[in-house]
Amino acid sequence: MDEKEKYPAWWDIRYLPIRTVFVLLRIIVLLPLPVIYLLGDIIGLIMLLVLRRRYGIAKRNLELCYPEKSAGEIKVLLRRNFMSMGRAVFETGMAWYWSDERIRRHMEVSDESIRNIMDNASHGQLVLTCHFLDLEMQARMYGMFHPGVGVYKPNRNPVIERKQTEGRTRTNKYMVSHRNVRGIIKALKDGNPIWYAADQDYRTHSRVFVPFMAVPDCPTVTAPSTFARIKNVVSIPSYAIRIPGGKYRLVVLPKLNDYPTGDLEKDASTYNKVIADAVNEAPEQYMWVHCRFKTRPHETDPSYYDSDADNLHRKK
Repeated sequence: MDEKEKYPAWWDIRYLPIRTVFVLLRIIVLLPLPVIYLLGDIIGLIMLLVLRRRYGIAKRNLELCYPEKSAGEIKVLLRRNFMSMGRAVFETGMAWYWSDERIRRHMEVSDESIRNIMDNASHGQLVLTCHFLDLEMQARMYGMFHPGVGVYKPNRNPVIERKQTEGRTRTNKYMVSHRNVRGIIKALKDGNPIWYAADQDYRTHSRVFVPFMAVPDCPTVTAPSTFARIKNVVSIPSYAIRIPGGKYRLVVLPKLNDYPTGDLEKDASTYNKVIADAVNEAPEQYMWVHCRFKTRPHETDPSYYDSDADNLHRKK
């Protein structure tokens, strides 16, 4: 299939709404950052009111992970989290459309983080990351130092698929489907960084149940430790968070010397500890709206969530 067949013409009325969204996104991210943040906060507060099911899921996740927090503290954290989600809408556009020069003006990265990237540049890098809401910015910034390959879920909409591929390869090489295991292995063997976020409940993947924060039996996929066993591959924790002053801090930690061990549960626990430490640095910026703990070790185990997920938000 050639490019013309894969990508619809501009006048194809079926894709006019999504094309309009991308045009508006590209215009909005030209605005000053404080204005972008304000618009994002407004959208986030609207989502808080409208996405009640997701609000309930996020609330339950926070209660499970931070049992020491009061109901009032959880409520404040939820509000900040949804405002952060609103900003993330535009941060995607910033990562896809901003020039390298503008990205650099809003990027903060330590010399140590740069060394942790470049000292391992001759290796395949399994970049162990997580679903912070500014994940698109993290990949863009990391790629400015060492271009790599993104693992993603292809979109059935050809306009979205093309836009996300173009945006994510601004400073990186190419994308590979999360189902394309051979493609991921090849990219690592070729010495590329691969961003791999395994902090969701992928129910079709091989997994073990190990602690995550205060949850004793979090379903955690074993794929990262499997990929880490590939020859000449190093495992490097990394994430990015939004910090005061309109900056984005890219954090790249030293490679893990005790990973993988061959013990799937121990490796999964190591991964979860790395992610938990990162999330605790900016919990309001993490993607809490996913049913992270939906799968239980045994079918007879009670759900961590209400049986009627649509009414999760009613729990006080």
